[in-house]
Amino acid sequence: MAPYSAEPKPPVAQANPTDATKLAHRPAVGAVGAETRKPVSGVERKPSAAGSEPQIPLVKAAPGDPKARVVKTSAPMRLPAQLRVGKGKPFPYGCSQLKQGLNFSIAAPDSLAAWLVLEVPDGCSLGCRLPGTKLKTVQLELREANRTSEVWHIQVLAAFPMEGLRFAWQIDPAVGPNGQPLPTAALVMDPCAKVLDSSGVDAWNRRSKMYAPMARIPDFRALNDFNWEGVRSPGYDLKDLIIYEAHVRSFTKNPDSELSNPKNAGTFLGFIEKIPHLLHLGINCVELLPVFEFDESVVPRKHPHTGQYLCQYWGYQTAAFYVPMQRMAANASTTLGAAIIEFKTLVRELHRHGIEVILDVVFNHTGEGAWGVSNWHSLSKIALRHYYIMSGKEHCNYTGCGNTVNANNPTCCEWICDCLRYWALEMHIDGFRFDLAAALTRGGDGKISMDPLFVKRLVNDPCLQHVHLIAEPWDCAWPDGYLVGIFPQCGPPRWAEWNGKYRDAVRQFIKGDEGMKQLFASRICGSEDLYKAGGRSPCHSINFVTAHDGFTLRDLVSYNKKQNGANNEESGEDNNDSWNCGETQGDDGKTSNPEILQLRERQMRNTMVALFLSVGTPMMLSGDEYGRTQHGNNNTWCQDDMNWFSWSECAKEEAGLLRFLRLLIGLRKQHNERFARTTFMDDKTITWNQVEWDNPYNFISYVLHDVEDQVSSRKSSADWTRQASAGSDGASSKSSTAKSVAPTHQRGTRLFVAFNAGHLAHEVNLPGGGWYRIVDTGLQSPADICESDGDATQIQGGTYTLTPYSCIVLRSFHDPIQALTYGNLEGEYKEAKLFQLQAVVKRRLEEQLQREYELFTEVQPVAEVPVDTPAMPAIGAAAKLQKPGAMGA
Repeated sequence: MAPYSAEPKPPVAQANPTDATKLAHRPAVGAVGAETRKPVSGVERKPSAAGSEPQIPLVKAAPGDPKARVVKTSAPMRLPAQLRVGKGKPFPYGCSQLKQGLNFSIAAPDSLAAWLVLEVPDGCSLGCRLPGTKLKTVQLELREANRTSEVWHIQVLAAFPMEGLRFAWQIDPAVGPNGQPLPTAALVMDPCAKVLDSSGVDAWNRRSKMYAPMARIPDFRALNDFNWEGVRSPGYDLKDLIIYEAHVRSFTKNPDSELSNPKNAGTFLGFIEKIPHLLHLGINCVELLPVFEFDESVVPRKHPHTGQYLCQYWGYQTAAFYVPMQRMAANASTTLGAAIIEFKTLVRELHRHGIEVILDVVFNHTGEGAWGVSNWHSLSKIALRHYYIMSGKEHCNYTGCGNTVNANNPTCCEWICDCLRYWALEMHIDGFRFDLAAALTRGGDGKISMDPLFVKRLVNDPCLQHVHLIAEPWDCAWPDGYLVGIFPQCGPPRWAEWNGKYRDAVRQFIKGDEGMKQLFASRICGSEDLYKAGGRSPCHSINFVTAHDGFTLRDLVSYNKKQNGANNEESGEDNNDSWNCGETQGDDGKTSNPEILQLRERQMRNTMVALFLSVGTPMMLSGDEYGRTQHGNNNTWCQDDMNWFSWSECAKEEAGLLRFLRLLIGLRKQHNERFARTTFMDDKTITWNQVEWDNPYNFISYVLHDVEDQVSSRKSSADWTRQASAGSDGASSKSSTAKSVAPTHQRGTRLFVAFNAGHLAHEVNLPGGGWYRIVDTGLQSPADICESDGDATQIQGGTYTLTPYSCIVLRSFHDPIQALTYGNLEGEYKEAKLFQLQAVVKRRLEEQLQREYELFTEVQPVAEVPVDTPAMPAIGAAAKLQKPGAMGA
């Protein structure tokens, strides 16, 4: 890494030689709330040899004088300056490295003045204490030379190491007689900051000090030198995803997670150790609830029974959009840049094992001013009306969270797209799910636009063409904010949608609401009525029945009404389309009636069969694989342990619901061509069997015929599995070929599916041909689903009777070579895999970084082509690259 200064400078303070490294990298001594962090690289930065002085303006200040003035010079000056400043550059935004020193940049339209507030070490003669704190800073006024259009920028060189030092902005501050900002002037957090001084995982929901973070100058090795080890994204098509919605803290915070290092509980590193579970289940994509920095301690309410403070658990109150959540990083309290390294490590290991990563991102509103608290400032103090939709002096609240981001303002739109580029390119994220995305289509007047600037900019960004884009196509303003099926595309169809209409129809049909057959049939066939007219395909429907906001799968079949008293508020959806399966002795989710218990088990399985055997892209909620309960709470946004995954409870379902889900996902993958489609169903692919459409009783049956394989430009899960088994390191690219005919195991085969969502047993006539029973949710485990076709029971006769509230899946095939296996298609669950991941987690953070000689590859000469040899194409250099690590060998 290039040194921060161009020539040797006097030492910051006297120290013993053995303390040199510690001194060079500590934050300012005595800084308020300071938690000493070491640089992630663990290597001392040393000044370079003396060189020519850059011809840039210098900062001079008399001892004790807090005001720094710019002195212009046209000749080299060799002053013992401890801090120097230059013009800087408008891009990139935030804090970045230059050949000499650092660059700070911020977009602040309509502003007239800007100051950079920079922390300096105690040994520095510059600076003074911020009023009411122990933080020693210099305030650097930016001049016209430091401005390009709407962007302020400044270059800073220092005689001391700057990694870990805090900085902030002051935009149009009130100034005193001395020309300096008044002590009451707000410190503005850089909206593009990559690192904050907030605490780590050990400080979750801690109230001992006010949350008021400042940006830190990062250790740039954490940003630039992470070792991806040749691992790249699997690159799946949207249609091939099996999405698993999960919360990082919830997944491993429970003590029964039994992690190799308990301090990793609830963190990115902890999540890594549970990758084998995802593979065992058959998941190839995780959708993580918000992982951008947020203040979980902002909630002022207490639990009505325990008296403990509630928290902003889900994370939908973002504070810093470029910063991985510090309280999800095991080493964030002690190591600068730890959250960046740990998050990248999680993404790399998920990709290594064929699992993509989608982030749930919240750009519809921010956490600024949440609950009326203004401990920290950012966008509102930079350019209020450019970043927020306002009505007079009041925020417009289309999100239900107090403010609405003005996403279609050019400045705000650029900031959002820049942030998304950072996560996609630097963090290797595969896609984004946009929370309350309808709000992102509103203009400055609050009206919905079907041609919004933000959507146009995003879909046409050349750096983001590879990412999945998923909209939650509504906000909290009804009815104009409900855009299911009509979310703007602004170009070739790319946007998928959380299909809320799918969720409602499946819930209503499965619990037996009358007259739901036709709507249910439309939804399980890909919602053609919603997506075909707009040029989209079935895979643009993200099919789900449960998600983080709402009942879990078990609670959906155990409660008639929400039970949200623990939130100490009235919140949560009242219309849940849930049913407690006939329990009349209360609605607390409990029952001792064995028939009701069995019915609940069947209904959970019926729901999952509908989900995974629907055309479209399925998404399931973490914990549903074992029937996790939230005790009837359908809005656990402020609960902590209520959201935790229980690994002991999950283990109990290894032979029950977990097994059923694992094999069901395998069944979908083995028949991927029938469900992961880019075209809608027609009479060649589906035949409705014995369906009385006018009969209000919810019985439906149909035959799925073999189909031609869907042409794909990206890898399918099966492609990835074959590549992994061949020894690939995961460095994948888009598939260059695709089959044009159905696989051998599909030709001439059929699936027969029937749902009996009612209280009567129902006999169904089977079409001609030999049928084998794969699934019958009316049977007890393990008979409810087969491990393979070889275990399937052949149906005798031409009819089959379904028990009340059950479903069946039958398969016909004629050749033994067409028999399929449904378990562990994504890779075997081996203890060795867990040990490998634990070894990754145990590495020191600096071991996740590339060594200097690994950063580049050496160009090797190629022998000249003889004159009499036919000429080669001119495209490409006549040189080849040596593998990383060859330099210096």
